[in-house]
Amino acid sequence: MRIDTRLEAKLNRARDQVLRQHRGQRDFHGAGIGFRVKNGAQTGEPTVVAAVTKKRPAGYVSTEKLLPRSVQVDGGNYGVDVIEAGPFSTRGDPEFQPGLNDPVLPDRFRPLRQGSVVGNRNKNPVGTLSVFVRDLTDDSSGILSNNHVLVRDNSGQIGDEIVQPGGGGGSDVIGHLKRFVPLTPGVHNSNTVDVALAQLTDDATELTPEFPGNRMSEISDNHPAIGLYFAGDPTHFFGFITKIDSVLSSINCDLLTAPNGLYIPGGGDLDQPIEKVGYRTGYTSSTIYAVNFVAVVYIDDSSGTRPYWFHDLIMTRQFGWPGDSGSVVCMGGDGMTHTPIEIAQNLCPFMDSVGDMYDLPLQNDHEHADRARDEFFARSQIGNYLSRMFYVNSDVILSRTEGVEATPEEKAGAASLYDKYHDFLVNALANPDRPGLVVTQEHLDDAAFALSGLKVNMTTEEANAGDSLYNEMLKPTLGMNNQQIIQYMNDTNRFRRLWDIVAAVPTLQAVGPIEGADGPR
Repeated sequence: MRIDTRLEAKLNRARDQVLRQHRGQRDFHGAGIGFRVKNGAQTGEPTVVAAVTKKRPAGYVSTEKLLPRSVQVDGGNYGVDVIEAGPFSTRGDPEFQPGLNDPVLPDRFRPLRQGSVVGNRNKNPVGTLSVFVRDLTDDSSGILSNNHVLVRDNSGQIGDEIVQPGGGGGSDVIGHLKRFVPLTPGVHNSNTVDVALAQLTDDATELTPEFPGNRMSEISDNHPAIGLYFAGDPTHFFGFITKIDSVLSSINCDLLTAPNGLYIPGGGDLDQPIEKVGYRTGYTSSTIYAVNFVAVVYIDDSSGTRPYWFHDLIMTRQFGWPGDSGSVVCMGGDGMTHTPIEIAQNLCPFMDSVGDMYDLPLQNDHEHADRARDEFFARSQIGNYLSRMFYVNSDVILSRTEGVEATPEEKAGAASLYDKYHDFLVNALANPDRPGLVVTQEHLDDAAFALSGLKVNMTTEEANAGDSLYNEMLKPTLGMNNQQIIQYMNDTNRFRRLWDIVAAVPTLQAVGPIEGADGPR
């Protein structure tokens, strides 16, 4: 569905307002234009689409990070639909890698085929051969794929051997790296393509326009190309496509196996079906979820993992995986032949960070943490406030845990508590009101032990606040059951005391306003 040109221009300006305010924030990954989705269904309402790691209720987000519900442009209000998408990367999560969906695609193909595996002899891993092209500078034949496939993120050298199948070893040299569009890192820079050109060797110029196993029709008037797949996220499974006209003009080439013009300048329209054949997941078909997207993509280069901002992207979902990078994307398909990888659970970076710090398998406990928040803490004023404090101050928490390794003694203590209470807490969430389930002195002693271990990463003010919360808030729960604790945590005076304790800590943001029996304070 095409959006009216004038409306699209205003939505672009609204998108830019969102980007100016939130670009560079930890959990904000970009914005584009799409249709609002409500209760899992598309509404047809054009909006700004903003991507964040995890959506939170407004009260759980600090003021500077809170995304607007709408943006005003020329006196009109344009909605903002916040979706869970990102962080985006050109690499996959090593702990969550799919198997090959199609065992044929890693094979050696002669004549060469678009959609097969390709790589740089000196650089791993591999990706997908995009399209055959004619170099407009000298009329020679070549192949395209992503910069991060053929050049490994700017680190390759002109003349590098390009092999098929990829991965070095017994692979045949089919070409040499000829030129590429450099990728530019940084929040104030912007890229439009991720592309490199290899010139074919004389004995590799026998080509066919067919895809492996004829899994997708060749590029034609009725099956035009729109772009190259190049990045995605392993959590929410969105992905990005760079536009084919930008790719071809930036590398000064044209399609070789189809007459000039067999592609759609500017990409396709919202909700149109698209398809690809990629080395990792084979044939898939999805739809265009958003257009005109500006997003940050994390790329590993010689300086480590750094943010690279891209603009003018097409967003899709459940379409590809690392290894599919470089796949040419065409209009077509049913829009519903999604990649067979199960979408990973929506994860909390704090739990993963703490898990790494103490060598605990907390990545398996996100569901339990969300249940505790939604089924226990959400039932009281104090519980809601503590949850909001956790999210609003997540940057402070992450700064104390990311990249930090606990001592062997600290790890042993944490492991002891984890083993003792993991199943206990899971069972308590499943049946919180069972007879005999009350707070014991042993529970309080173990909580004090855990607090003492956390103090090594706290400021003096934070440690003092922790002691006050333990003595004034936690100790009085001795002997209480679930319902009594919830009633206790709904006491307005106790709630105000909690506010005073937290507000006295300069390193924490005390969210508010605080509602009491006599109104806000």
